[in-house]
Amino acid sequence: MAHESGDLAALTEISEALALELDSAQLAQLSAYASLLFKWRSITNLTAAKNTLQFVREHVVDCLAVVPFVNARRLLDVGSGAGLPAIVLAIACPNLHVTALEPRARRARFLTQSKIELGLDTVEVCCARVEAHKPSEPYDVVISRAFSSLEQFVLLTEDLHGPRTRIVAMKGAVNAVDLAAAEQLAGPGQVVALDVPGFEHRNLVIFEPGRPRQGAAGQT
Repeated sequence: MAHESGDLAALTEISEALALELDSAQLAQLSAYASLLFKWRSITNLTAAKNTLQFVREHVVDCLAVVPFVNARRLLDVGSGAGLPAIVLAIACPNLHVTALEPRARRARFLTQSKIELGLDTVEVCCARVEAHKPSEPYDVVISRAFSSLEQFVLLTEDLHGPRTRIVAMKGAVNAVDLAAAEQLAGPGQVVALDVPGFEHRNLVIFEPGRPRQGAAGQT
């Protein structure tokens, strides 16, 4: 179909712009994910995008830009919604085990269907609130694109932080007051500006709560 070829062309352009080495099968999976999402729009409101191409250029691209910062074995996407970034990262990083945590049942069903139809064996869908999630072992990365508050994101995921866990928040502009409040909980945060095609301001805010804080050495 014409829109699918347009999606593939856009995805190829985006992956090249981001210097990602995605093969034809991965690009086809990303296109199929966008198509599947639009098939589910009548069941649950997954996106405000008007078509799959807009969805690719406004949402998939944003998640693909995170790939270089997800060098991990186990990742948790908190409030995954339509699978952003969980499904995109699972496709782009086939060796990454991704848990998509989504409390809304209809969206969790969509995520489960995506896992099945796209053949994403590394994806686990968990329909629960973050406060109720009890993983068998800590995650390497806890990420979210949905939290408006950095402080709340750090606070609500506190029980999921292992000694090597990185907390990664996908943000537009970063509010200095919110960042300072989050740093009171998790220690210094690193703000990384992303160059995302089509976006003027995109940032990652990264916390490493298990990292020794400056000046902590020698304290008892």
